Amino acid sequence: MRLSKMDLNLFVVFEAIYNKRNLTRAADILNITQPAVSNALSRMRRVMNDSLFVSSPAGMMPTPVAENIIGRVREALRLLDTSVREGDVF
Repeated sequence: MRLSKMDLNLFVVFEAIYNKRNLTRAADILNITQPAVSNALSRMRRVMNDSLFVSSPAGMMPTPVAENIIGRVREALRLLDTSVREGDVF
């Protein structure tokens, strides 16, 4: 899939799930509903062709693919956040 056709908010949801290990808690910090998080995860799973997280007693555990991309996702989100904040100065 081309990046121009992808919803970049999926990466924000992905990071929240990774951090919280729980769809409801991810939804809470994003101020969206749990079904919206679940839907975003389903879409991200299709894009990445991987389940990304598997449910366990300890919560939503990341797959090796999720572990592999989390660092780059965080860096990309940080760069975007910095760009937006610097843009607010003008």
